[in-house]
Amino acid sequence: MPCLWASDPARTKMSRSKRLAVITEGDSEYGSLAYLYPQLRARTGNIFLSPLRLSVTPDAHPRIIIRECRKLLMIAKNVKRADLALVLLDREQKDDCPGAIATALQIVLQNSGAILDTHFILKDRAFENWLIADLDALKAQPARFDVTQAHRRKVEPNRADKVDGYKLMNDMMAGGFTYQKVKDSDRICRKMSVARAALHSRSLRHFLHMAGDEQYSIDCRRPASV
Repeated sequence: MPCLWASDPARTKMSRSKRLAVITEGDSEYGSLAYLYPQLRARTGNIFLSPLRLSVTPDAHPRIIIRECRKLLMIAKNVKRADLALVLLDREQKDDCPGAIATALQIVLQNSGAILDTHFILKDRAFENWLIADLDALKAQPARFDVTQAHRRKVEPNRADKVDGYKLMNDMMAGGFTYQKVKDSDRICRKMSVARAALHSRSLRHFLHMAGDEQYSIDCRRPASV
């Protein structure tokens, strides 16, 4: 099958403000994504609800992932009154392309019975790849991160999904510090520009596409013009 990124066809910007539930299996994402919500709201016009924590590893069998997703989808629908759910998973070391993985999960979910309009998004390959996509957010914290031109050449232009994000993050730690996934994710997301990061991460652009970002409503394969 073709290596598509979307678990459904590209859509235009949502015609009205929607309530979006974000479901994620990562501790870093669970704690840090909300720092990006004001930018996401401004870009999409939609309301992003506080993240829901998925208690499953991304390499679990699709049926197990969907079983746990369904529990959170019920909360998203009945408690949070969400109109749409976006499920964020790490691709990690899977060989299948993100679109194939998302489609497989979508099929299992549909076969188990619809609860809420839901789309799966694979970070390629992990949340660190989104974090390093805006190196200016790290460079703004020189006591914590040491960003060199060599680091930039690995990430820019549009290469953030192609590197080992975790390794590069550790390489950029300043002063002998060790990378702390949750705390450093918070530090970076507080400074991150979604627009800058989207220039260098295709999987982040796909997330924006599915969230209703007008700039990436038609094509998220290529960065928007600066």
